[in-house]
Amino acid sequence: MARHRHLKFKLEYLRDLIKGRKHTTIRRERKYDEGEIVYITDLKGRVYGRAFISRVEEKRIGDLSDDDARRDGFNSLRELIHALENIYGRLDSRDVIYIYHLEVLEVFRDIE
Repeated sequence: MARHRHLKFKLEYLRDLIKGRKHTTIRRERKYDEGEIVYITDLKGRVYGRAFISRVEEKRIGDLSDDDARRDGFNSLRELIHALENIYGRLDSRDVIYIYHLEVLEVFRDIE
């Protein structure tokens, strides 16, 4: 059996993913591949389930849209950019990010 890698989330984002309000995650680095199955965990490494990466998109920050923000669980592009800058620091419109499209396959535990 293949070893699954872990994709870590802050609890608030993990909750949205499990509840079906979040369908993507945006990261600065390309660490995962399309077709890969990953364990979804919190920042402490507790496993909450498994997800399938159905697609990986490469975009520049300046090319993100409100639709991208909504798929990621945010109400607006402005809200998404603010959240990304809280995680990664100041972003330039030319910075490249990766959008991982996720399908939750299985949930192992509820979030407290």
